Amino acid sequence: MNKQIKVLIAGAILLVIGILIFSNWGKPESELEKTNVEELKSKDFSSILGTTWINNSADPTSSEISFDIEGLKDTKGFFKDFNIVFKVSEKDPQKAKLKVSINVNSIDTDNDIRDKELMGSDFFNTEKYPTIEFYSKGIEKIDGKYSTKGVLKMMGKRKGLVFSFDHKGIASNNDGNKVAIFEGTFEIDRTNFGMEHVVSVGDKVAINFYCELIKKEK
Repeated sequence: MNKQIKVLIAGAILLVIGILIFSNWGKPESELEKTNVEELKSKDFSSILGTTWINNSADPTSSEISFDIEGLKDTKGFFKDFNIVFKVSEKDPQKAKLKVSINVNSIDTDNDIRDKELMGSDFFNTEKYPTIEFYSKGIEKIDGKYSTKGVLKMMGKRKGLVFSFDHKGIASNNDGNKVAIFEGTFEIDRTNFGMEHVVSVGDKVAINFYCELIKKEK
């Protein structure tokens, strides 16, 4: 079998895999129960200086991280297990630090076969790279929105990442607990982290997040 035929066969296999994995089997639904923030006025960090905020991992309705992939069939999924730590400087809000850690094995696209393939060696390869991490190097406010600059670590590679997000404010949630609310989205190219290009699967992945963080007690 010559090299050209092998390449064609390999390409055909990847195409079939992409169609099977990312076909529209399963439509995961959000579990979020967002706190009403329509009447909030304070949307800066002045009231939370010197504090640390974390996601409430015991309440999956308070925060979520999801992703969208475009292809022959658009695919949506969630990461069910993650940790967020947001630490605000006592004096300078721009020195606030954000750290996010995601357990990739918690991926959920409402399709067990697809989830297993996504965790396999052709995609996230969770046996070797079980976590995705982001840590910020600084946060600044521009035209009413916040922007953070940091490093995204995925599949053993580190890439600089800048993205904007909204700070919805500080509010009391349905349980009467004070929460700091953040929301945003950004885009990455999965091939920059070692994933192979597949004809039927888009390279661009949109990452969406909404979180109601609770204050960490000292």
